[in-house]
Amino acid sequence: MTDISEVIAAPSGSSTAYAVVGLDPTLADELRRRGGPIYVADTSPGYPCRQCLRDALVGEELILVSHDPFHVDSPYRCASPIFLHRSPCDSHRPSSELPVQLTGRVLSVRAFDRDAMMVDAALIDGAELGATIDRLLESPATDHLHVHNAHRGCFAARIDRIGS
Repeated sequence: MTDISEVIAAPSGSSTAYAVVGLDPTLADELRRRGGPIYVADTSPGYPCRQCLRDALVGEELILVSHDPFHVDSPYRCASPIFLHRSPCDSHRPSSELPVQLTGRVLSVRAFDRDAMMVDAALIDGAELGATIDRLLESPATDHLHVHNAHRGCFAARIDRIGS
């Protein structure tokens, strides 16, 4: 589980507290240093930064990099493409608030246990994300979730159960 210094309450109508977590700034800076193709956002939405968890504004520069969101070895382990603002940006503070960049896209939500074995998954419209998080976290086997953009497969965010 991600180290979160404050307790995050369960969202209204939810029985499980969770945090939507963007990329750690140190990791994001390392990925920027490794380099990748540079893009200039020419539409909005369309270029979702995985550190601040917001879509780039038209004209902002992003770098496309490969990121492995797993913390342990697993048969499901794989890197996926992600965008980051080319220059360091404000990090998304872990919270139970769902970023707009997630709620407006078709998503693949994957539930993993503590050993990073997939225990469930769902393909959803982003508007259903809150209810899907609640449903997947109801299972005591679920430790955390990975959210991916369904169309291109890009890793979007990690969702950690808080407490228990």
